[in-house]
Amino acid sequence: MKTFMRVADLLLAIAKILTVILMAGMTISILLGVFFRFVVSDPLSWPPEAARFMMVAITMLAGSVAVRQLDHVGVTFLVDSVPPRLRFAAYIVGLVLTALFLALLVVYSFRLTFEAGPLQRAPTLGIPMTVVFFSMPLGAFMMLVQLGASLSEGIKRARSGNSPFEAGETVA
Repeated sequence: MKTFMRVADLLLAIAKILTVILMAGMTISILLGVFFRFVVSDPLSWPPEAARFMMVAITMLAGSVAVRQLDHVGVTFLVDSVPPRLRFAAYIVGLVLTALFLALLVVYSFRLTFEAGPLQRAPTLGIPMTVVFFSMPLGAFMMLVQLGASLSEGIKRARSGNSPFEAGETVA
C-alpha cells in the first residue's frame, strides 16, 4: 500500500505541474489572440483552438488533484445527518460508482484516442487529434489512482472517528 501511495503522490505532483504549465500556455495563447485581433488588427487563427484544447487537458488533469484533495463539489448534508456506519457506507458506495464511471471513461476514451485520433487532424493547428484526445484517458486514469488514494485516506479518517468526507490534513 505504501508503494501505491507513493505512486499516487508522484502522479499528484505531476498533475499539479502539468496543470500550471497548461494554464500558462492557455493564458499566453488567449493573450496572443486578443493582442493580434485588437491591437495588430491581424487575427491569428490558432489561439482559440489551442486554448480550447489546453482547457480540456487542464480539466482532466486538475480533476485528479480535486479527487485527491476532496475539492470536488459535494452535497453531504443528508449523509452527515446519519450514523457514522451509514455515512461510511455511503462514502464507499459513492467511491465505487465513481470508480466504475472512471474505468469506463478510461476504456472508451483510450479507444477514441487511438482509433479515431490518428484519423483526424486539428483544423488550425494541424496536429493529430491523438495528441488532443490523450488527456482524456490520462486524466481519467490519474483520477482513478487518486480515488484509490482518497479511499485509503478516507478509511483512515473513518477509523479515527472523523468523517471520511472531510479532507483536513493528508493522512500519512
